[in-house]
Amino acid sequence: MKYSELKPKQQEFIQWLFDDGNHDEDKTMFQRGYLKRVANDNGMAWAPAWLVKDTGRVSKRGFYNVPELSDFIREASGTASDEDALIERMQDEAVSESESSTGDPSVESSATVAA
Repeated sequence: MKYSELKPKQQEFIQWLFDDGNHDEDKTMFQRGYLKRVANDNGMAWAPAWLVKDTGRVSKRGFYNVPELSDFIREASGTASDEDALIERMQDEAVSESESSTGDPSVESSATVAA
């Protein structure tokens, strides 16, 4: 899930992780105890259920992946829109190349000639 798709309270928790010194977009794996401490420091009794109850976020026992933090860091540094634009441009180029390669039916591919 992307940071922008999170609910406001979920985005707030991601902000708390960032405010706690997590500024490396490659480090998004956190122990349950750390998530609980960040929650406690900000007035919550427990780590958010949307994180710790989601089995898809568990990498190994007690460790949870929070990829939305990477999205938040990129958005905060202004690189997210640049990366998204680059990906979109590359996808458009790939589509246009595949359309142009299938455009002339009189040209046979090497696979057709070999058969």
